[in-house]
Amino acid sequence: MKKQLKKAIRSLPYLKGIYDQLDDYSNQVSILTKQLVDLEVPPGHFYSPIPSFQEVRSKEKEIFENRPREIPGINLNEEKQLKLFGSFKAYYDEQPFSSHKVKGLRYYFENYLYPYSDAIFLYCMMRHYQPQTVIEIGGSGYSSCLILDTNERFLDEKLSCICIEPHPENIFALLNEKEETKFQLIRKHVQDVELEYFQQLSHNDILFIDSTHISKINSDVNYILFQVLPSLKSGVLIHFHDVFYPFEYPKEWVYNKRVWNEMYTLRAFLQYNKTFEIEFFNTFLQYFYHDLFVAEMPLCLKGVNYEWNGHHTWGGGSIWLRKM
Repeated sequence: MKKQLKKAIRSLPYLKGIYDQLDDYSNQVSILTKQLVDLEVPPGHFYSPIPSFQEVRSKEKEIFENRPREIPGINLNEEKQLKLFGSFKAYYDEQPFSSHKVKGLRYYFENYLYPYSDAIFLYCMMRHYQPQTVIEIGGSGYSSCLILDTNERFLDEKLSCICIEPHPENIFALLNEKEETKFQLIRKHVQDVELEYFQQLSHNDILFIDSTHISKINSDVNYILFQVLPSLKSGVLIHFHDVFYPFEYPKEWVYNKRVWNEMYTLRAFLQYNKTFEIEFFNTFLQYFYHDLFVAEMPLCLKGVNYEWNGHHTWGGGSIWLRKM
């Protein structure tokens, strides 16, 4: 009787999709559990990329509170960053976005995927450099909304918008069918996109990267760092999301088992590398020029995640590079 009732319930059209999705999740959990059991070493072992959280806690202050003004082998271009920040003030004063969704705009600040600081500086970079093409690798959907809004309001819709995203559900949730025609969607993993595709990017065009944040065999991070970036033309701007100064993840993220490693790989990539230059690093400036942000661009300090030296210092985390 129970089996028959369960079968009848599962056959209902509005419940069938939910049950199918639950079955899919259950299968994924089973596969991942088996893979975990089959690992040669457990998480936290010195051969595992997943850290021992006991060891992390034993060095917590050294890891998470160390904020050096300089990083060996990396030119932070502090003066250039400050000059660019000064150029952004006029754009900041004209930015049209609100905390919550308003008529005529797709993007709004109060979202947990691409909030205040990151969004403001993406908007400012687009206003300042007037790119012809933006290619997003990954993305929250909110970044896509901001790109489309900025293109319409300030770039005369001359920008070619492309998004490489194998799982575009967030984008579809934020845009209607008519708006989806305003950008080109490539539903592939970036590893499956030929390098030649990125040759359409030229001086001041943007490669916007919001990856899986994991460097491993056949990962998007490895493909981007080892193949895509070296293939780019000179002058292309490159954005990496979820990058924090001084190339360490927030303590809360680590203790919540978000054990990403892209930022460490990116730091190694940039050390002693004169082919790629730091254009703008918002959390670096927010750490060392907090009062300037309070006076000039206070919205960039909203969406705060943690404190440093008594200051709320984070409203997002992105780094902008330029291929020389």
